[in-house]
Amino acid sequence: MNQSKPAFDLIIVVMAVNVWYDVKQDLPEKDSEVQVIAQQWAWTFVHPGADNTLGTADDITKVNELHVSTDTLYHYKLESKDVLHNFSVPVFRLKQDAIPGRVITGWFEPTVTGEYDIQCAEICGIGHGLMPARIHIESPGQHSAWVAANNPLALAAKASMLGVSILSCP
Repeated sequence: MNQSKPAFDLIIVVMAVNVWYDVKQDLPEKDSEVQVIAQQWAWTFVHPGADNTLGTADDITKVNELHVSTDTLYHYKLESKDVLHNFSVPVFRLKQDAIPGRVITGWFEPTVTGEYDIQCAEICGIGHGLMPARIHIESPGQHSAWVAANNPLALAAKASMLGVSILSCP
């Protein structure tokens, strides 16, 4: 048996763990954050409102639409409500499993505006092929306008002024 083989294998393992840590654990500082929820057979995206903080009253929830700004580093919180899914954003070369019962954090930083595909890259059931979504990468000005236009508090106030009742479901 070659004596250098175990040492070489150990070096490979140490290098692989270092790369994994750099990519998956040592995240760069975030500018913003989005929540990504997979369920059969749709994606729900929770965007921060004008306060740029998730978990507040001005959060914007969209189904199959993710809106982000260029030159902003995002952390995403990925979870699945039901079965194993895979959050795939080919324009970012991003693929991450969504596992029921776990919240997985990752990051991306859009640099070019445009509208691109999001897909589930895991066979998650009979409706798997009907689970596409879109990512809208906007300039900072466009994104600010989108946040203002979709602010649930402003929409509720406007509806109230018009005498329209808005039902909200958690």
